[in-house]
Amino acid sequence: MKLSKESFLKIFESRFWSKLNESLIPFEDSVEKKLFLDDLYLEIITFTYNPSSPRDYLVSNKHNGISRYVPTFNRKDYCVYFLCIKLIEKEIATNRVEGTYGGWTLGNKIKEKEDVELIELEYVPFNSINEFSWSREWRTFQSIAKNHSETDEYTNYTTIDIANFYDSINLSLLERKIRHSVSNNKQDIVTLLFHFLRNWNKKIEGYNLKTVGIPQDEIGDCSRILANFYLQDYDFEMKNICEKEGAKYIRFADDQIFYSKSSDTSKKLLYESSKQLFKLNLNINSSKVKEFNSRLQFENYWAFDIFDMLGDLKSRKNIQNAVVMYFNKIDNQESFRDFSVLKRLLSVDLNLVLPEQRFRIISGLCNPEFLSKLTVWNFKKIRSIINNDQEFFQILDSQIDSLMFNSFHYQLLKFYKKDRTDFDFRILIERIKQLKT
Repeated sequence: MKLSKESFLKIFESRFWSKLNESLIPFEDSVEKKLFLDDLYLEIITFTYNPSSPRDYLVSNKHNGISRYVPTFNRKDYCVYFLCIKLIEKEIATNRVEGTYGGWTLGNKIKEKEDVELIELEYVPFNSINEFSWSREWRTFQSIAKNHSETDEYTNYTTIDIANFYDSINLSLLERKIRHSVSNNKQDIVTLLFHFLRNWNKKIEGYNLKTVGIPQDEIGDCSRILANFYLQDYDFEMKNICEKEGAKYIRFADDQIFYSKSSDTSKKLLYESSKQLFKLNLNINSSKVKEFNSRLQFENYWAFDIFDMLGDLKSRKNIQNAVVMYFNKIDNQESFRDFSVLKRLLSVDLNLVLPEQRFRIISGLCNPEFLSKLTVWNFKKIRSIINNDQEFFQILDSQIDSLMFNSFHYQLLKFYKKDRTDFDFRILIERIKQLKT
């Protein structure tokens, strides 16, 4: 493999190396960076590198109790995956179709985590190498979604996502697409990448080569880049189909929205989307298809008005009105992005909220379903809001035995080690062992 030592080492001068130490599942050993990278480089150029089984799987609450499995690799595997994507990202990490988001490169500007953790997405990788980009891209997508809805051109709106997206990506098709896009002098890098992708899950698949699925990311955004690239042909087809129908198509990751002028067109786009995804071995998640026959229904579901009011965190009036609207939607049992609004409320100074509203917000923040999706940063914010350690710790402790998603326990363990040193950590460690995959 034609990869100079200098080029290899330069890759790991980035923030990625420090991100390794932020893994929710601590590494059992420590390493000296230079010696470690020297050994890895030698393995790569002598073709002796082989992926290891994941150290464990982080299991998180994807939606309504459905599990998402995120493998945690050893250092070598993380580094090889990052190396390969970093070397080919200029060819594949681009947004080639207007209105699609999710293909930003690994090298974008970094901001401090605390500035962007408030993103209201239900899922962001635990240790994304660039949380700022996740936040920026999502909010751009949200703004575009709102702007399109405000035109008088469209009357029907359909939101969809892809069923088991990462797990369903066809590796042969993905490899063919990548080899077609990268230069000849990078073909060995592609070979190394797919050596990793086909062999990382031996713990589950034994000696069989993996043919379908890429791993979810715990560190870095490598799989996000591959997944976005995989959909680019689909994006091109759906954009053209929508333009012929006088419709509009936008996408963030696997979340998609179609804007159309009639119910018939909306149904046709749903059909065409299914057909185009089938060509990629993908399917629409039928349980998550939402069709809105009016602008009001669509905007209510997205809660654009609430998010707009929460854009000014110093306006007592706007914040109180936003909270009233939030609870009105809940009391009326409306379908809307309630957890996303609740996550945004973590950024609010609740001293600006009426006492009865503040009590209801805290109750929502302590909902087990909500707690199961949170991170250490979120726990710290809720702790500061409740301002009663005994009460908050009691709430968290009560979920240790009942919640089955070990990502909650790993996040809680990390939180307690910094903020509750008197806790008996053996309780959490034993529970994690009970839940081990």
